[in-house]
Amino acid sequence: MLALVLATYTSLAVAGAPLVTDDASVVTPGTCQLEVWGMAARDAHALTAQPACNLVADTELAVGASRTWADDSGTSSGLVIQLKHVFVADPDGAWALGAEAGAERDTAAPPGRSAFATGYARALATWNPSDSLELDFNAGAASTRGSGSYALAGVAVQYAITPAMKLLGEVYHDEPGTGKAQAGVRYVAVPDRFEVYGSYGERFANRGDWWAIVGVRLQSRKLL
Repeated sequence: MLALVLATYTSLAVAGAPLVTDDASVVTPGTCQLEVWGMAARDAHALTAQPACNLVADTELAVGASRTWADDSGTSSGLVIQLKHVFVADPDGAWALGAEAGAERDTAAPPGRSAFATGYARALATWNPSDSLELDFNAGAASTRGSGSYALAGVAVQYAITPAMKLLGEVYHDEPGTGKAQAGVRYVAVPDRFEVYGSYGERFANRGDWWAIVGVRLQSRKLL
């Protein structure tokens, strides 16, 4: 089960790590970013690298690759490709609406006609009641070969206690079974260039399903 937690997180979490609930925003037009994070659980661990670029206004392409080492199932690799688009946003930054869709491949999954065993899509909404508070909402669905279809949902809170430090929290559902929750912190070392983050999460129905994440995000200067 812990291997499934890791595989799900490192595939469907093409969001602003460590959060699984995504916001309705994309990287600055003409720039790219790279996120790299490690994840540990009781019986497994994983490493993920995820570049994302915005080469067309308000549309972001992300590709994530992960490697998972699990005590009960050995080693597997994952790949996810995702497109994200912001449809409308308040000029003052108070709110935004968007959507994203993607496909995921896991080498540990049973082989089938398609290399990508999971497809998903979800609507995104972001609301900023103040300069220090951000609320993100997700709703959608996914389908995995062998597991069928299931709902995707999430609510996340990001609160800036200083200009450089944010507290993070979310509850979400991203696979068959019960929901999950996690809390963390994000530190912006260099604005719009470099940040670090960490989090800890658990599944609601089973406290043995826990995970911890540490990662970094690098953002480029404008390329175009």
